[in-house]
Amino acid sequence: MFVVACSGFPVPVSRYWREFAAVEISDTEIAIPGAGTVRRWIREAPEGYVFTVVAPKSVSESGFRRTKENKATCEAVAKLASELKAKAVIFSADEKFKHGKANRAALRAFLGFLPSKMPPVVFDLEAWKPSDIVAACGDRPAIAAYDPLTDDPPPPSNMVYIRLAGPAGHRSRYDEAAIAELAEHCNKLTPELGICVFCNIDMQTNAHQLIKRLE
Repeated sequence: MFVVACSGFPVPVSRYWREFAAVEISDTEIAIPGAGTVRRWIREAPEGYVFTVVAPKSVSESGFRRTKENKATCEAVAKLASELKAKAVIFSADEKFKHGKANRAALRAFLGFLPSKMPPVVFDLEAWKPSDIVAACGDRPAIAAYDPLTDDPPPPSNMVYIRLAGPAGHRSRYDEAAIAELAEHCNKLTPELGICVFCNIDMQTNAHQLIKRLE
């Protein structure tokens, strides 16, 4: 199974349900949405809809430290993910979180700190290679997000998580050649679940272009 999604809702939610089979909930980067919003998503989304959830940035900005604040945040994210039956929770970090011995240890320890009810964890670490993420996690289960246009894919796993931030940053768009390359890569994959998420300014258009090629 392979699904294409946007990070957030670039169009009204009721329309989004009709256009895509999956969504990466990104409002959660700042705060957990209210109970009424979550109930509406659950009620309105088609049966079997694929949700993933982005964890608040405060966790990665702390260096994935095992603090009371992060524990409460992760428990709230796990609760939301459970309610949505989310397939993954994404923890992203910018270039300030460098690849190094101390941060490798922090990442591995953080995985043991997470609530047991947390769904599969995806790390999208801007300054790390996907293979370095997998190596740092060791025997603790985690998935490395990647961009096949710029990264070497991580070792094969049951879940593939592709995150596309734009060819030249968030405000850039993918051209047809890039979409064709993405489609070729995705068509070679055979995971139990593959999720390809566009996070750029023209995510809706680019996601539709990829869906068309995958069909």
